[in-house]
Amino acid sequence: MARTFLFYDLETTGINKCFDQIIQFAAIRTDESLNELERYEFLIKLNSDTIPTPEASITHQISIEKVNTGLTEYDAVRKIHALFNTPETISLGYNTLSFDDEFLRFSFFKNLLPAYDHQYKNNCLRMDLYPIVAAYYLFANDVFSWPVDDEGKVSLKLENINAQNSLYTEGRAHDALTDVLVTLELARKLKSHQAKMWQYLTERFDKTKDQKILSQLDVGLNINGESYQQALMISGRFGYNECFMLPVLNLGQHWHYKNQWCFLRLDYVELQKVNLENLSEHFLTLNKKWGDLPLVLPAKKRFLAQLSAERVERIKKNKAFLQQNTGLFVDIKESALDFKYPEIDNVDVDASLYQAGFMSYTEQTLCEHFHKRDLSGKVKLMPEMNRSYYERALRIIGRIAPEVLTVEMQGEFQEYLERVASFEPANMPLDFKGGHKTSIPEVYERIQKLREGVLSEEQLYLLDELEGYLSL
Repeated sequence: MARTFLFYDLETTGINKCFDQIIQFAAIRTDESLNELERYEFLIKLNSDTIPTPEASITHQISIEKVNTGLTEYDAVRKIHALFNTPETISLGYNTLSFDDEFLRFSFFKNLLPAYDHQYKNNCLRMDLYPIVAAYYLFANDVFSWPVDDEGKVSLKLENINAQNSLYTEGRAHDALTDVLVTLELARKLKSHQAKMWQYLTERFDKTKDQKILSQLDVGLNINGESYQQALMISGRFGYNECFMLPVLNLGQHWHYKNQWCFLRLDYVELQKVNLENLSEHFLTLNKKWGDLPLVLPAKKRFLAQLSAERVERIKKNKAFLQQNTGLFVDIKESALDFKYPEIDNVDVDASLYQAGFMSYTEQTLCEHFHKRDLSGKVKLMPEMNRSYYERALRIIGRIAPEVLTVEMQGEFQEYLERVASFEPANMPLDFKGGHKTSIPEVYERIQKLREGVLSEEQLYLLDELEGYLSL
């Protein structure tokens, strides 16, 4: 069975992956030659517990009135999950692994669907064109005319590349379907320009093939009788000033997060100011999951040629410094390999994806039964669920038809809604990073601040609409 690409984009109510929601989804499925096979697009109604952010509203410019003609979030997310988990699907977009994919994982989780299956099951995997574009900028620069910002720096923003190269001229930026069509045209351009390069870079998103890159890495440093491999990391997120590339040293597999490897920046400007006492103040290391961001390439001369002479000299000096300060090197290495994310108490159930772990077979079977039943049947099944699954099920049904819940359940859901509507930010639910869900007073304040800027009539209308919606 041949693989297919699923190009997709999301528009959301904000950037908090735990508490915001998708309001527009669009996708195009293609064959391996990037010929369109199917197209999907739909809007998603606002949940009763969603507090849209004004910044998102004036960016995507989709009115609340229009959004509320769409599907329920529960129905929409189940459709999306089925698309992403169609066997042999490669899901991809532009900068999707840094935002959209994680947003989807939380959406799947809170709607009682397996959050990670689309990454590995049924021969599915994920890709992201953003670092691929960065690599083309570095090593196949003639593929595009590259847009430059007001400071004279090359911009890799999708809308800027499109405007400069007219990849797709209909529609507007930040419309999900328009952005998908632009991304698809961009992919076609990359593939046709350098087919071998396209294949090599896309293979970096296959975990097995990506991990094989280890065998191609040269030794960059020997310390205390151990060899450490040198590599280059490519990402649009590194920015123009870093030439979208970082030279790194492979420190090894993380001691606690076994799916991650740790790398040390070799061009870190302040490396020689680092000591054991101030180690936590410096951002020296990066983690990498195989098949995920950033892209890792061997530190070959043809790739290193993109680094400035100043950075190359800094790498040499930093290597010499590490060899002369082996104790510090060991401290840096062990700090990176032993790092643990802090545990946050009282994380809201919708934000508890990383604490919950993978579904067990029993939990997945129970959720499958839940999805197959009508609303009243779902309510009858809820007492069989543990607390986390029960609370998520309660919110699913409460968002769709709270009247179907038992009287006691209705009380629980109403208590939750009252907490979300609290005018005290400190009372709002917590996400996995310890941040609070945005409160209504905070949104009012941000609306007023935005009104002080230069906005179109449509954007001002959207802010008025949002303010009215929140006052209901």
